[in-house]
This record gives sequence, C-alpha cells and structure tokens, in this order.
Amino acid sequence: MEEVLVVPAELVGRHLGGEGLLPVDRATLRLLMQGSHFTPRHSAEGNPLYRQLIPYVVVLNKGGEVFAVTRLKAQSEERLHHKLSIGMGGHINPNDGALGLELLWAAAWRELGEEVDIVDAGPLGELEFCGLINDLSTPVSRDHLGCLFLLRTSGAVLVREGGKMQGGFMPWEELKRRSEELESWSSQVLPCLTRLTSKWR
Repeated sequence: MEEVLVVPAELVGRHLGGEGLLPVDRATLRLLMQGSHFTPRHSAEGNPLYRQLIPYVVVLNKGGEVFAVTRLKAQSEERLHHKLSIGMGGHINPNDGALGLELLWAAAWRELGEEVDIVDAGPLGELEFCGLINDLSTPVSRDHLGCLFLLRTSGAVLVREGGKMQGGFMPWEELKRRSEELESWSSQVLPCLTRLTSKWR
C-alpha cells in the first residue's frame, strides 16, 4: 500500500495567500512540513482535508533553454497524455527520508533520477527551491501542492523511459508559442521563469 506525504488543507489555506506560483520563505515551508504526515494514497485522493506535496523540478541548460517532455499514452497519468510539461516529479513516500525540509529535496532528486539521466555534466548544482504551486482550478489540482525546484545543468538530459515520454531542451519562445499544449502547472511556472532565472544571466 503506497503512502504519500500530505499537508492539512486548512494549514495550507492559513499560510498561503492566493493561487498560482507563490513565493514562500523557508520559515513558512518549515511550518507546512511540521504539519505534514504520511497517509495511504487512496485516503488522500479526492479528500478535501489534505493536499499531497509534489516536487516539481524544472531543468534549464546554460543557454537558457528549458527541458520539456511530452507524456505518451503508456504513462499512467491519463490526464497528462500528450500534454507538454516542463516539470518532473511525483509523490513523496516514506522511503525518501524522515519528515523535515530535507525530505523535499531528497524526493525531488529521486523523482528527477527516475525520469531522466543527466550525462556529461560534471558535479550537478543545487536544487533551488522557488515557491509553491497552489492550483485550485480543477479537482485533481486541488488534491496537490507543487514544490517548485530549478536545476541548471551543462549536461545532456535523456528521458529514461522513452516509451512513456519524449523530451528535449526547448527555447522559451517555442514553449510560449505552444502554451495551449502545456499542462496546468507548467503554464503557471513558465511566465515566471524570466524572473526566477534573472540572476543567472
């Protein structure tokens, strides 16, 4: 039986003001994590009392291009089939570590490693936490709370399961041109990337 990390929806509502990609400091993130716990996934799905925490990692290269994937029909999340996504991630499980801030980073690295290989990059940089994605637009998104991380790399990024996803680096202009193909979280994150990566320029 799979267990996933959840935060009480009441706690999220108390500490997050608004929707979309929200800047969150470490103190607020720590408060949310202090209220988190693991619960069976079937108990969390569709349960308005909980929000499931999902690491969402966006990978950029030194040229400023964004790694994007298209999820194929063989992928389990039917709602994402043929959608374009700039983030990789999934549920946080007990095997990712003890409760605490470090758990978010550990789960993000695991999810990234399960979905892609980053080769010829040398030592990878740090995952930079950039805020929480609070999307209340659909029943599915109301079940989840995204934890946005950015990773910059000079290496090649290869999709591990080519039968489930296709991926590659894309210029921002192309992603903006294909904005109608983006899944919900990606459409909320993409407009913020210029601001979030300004210090890299």
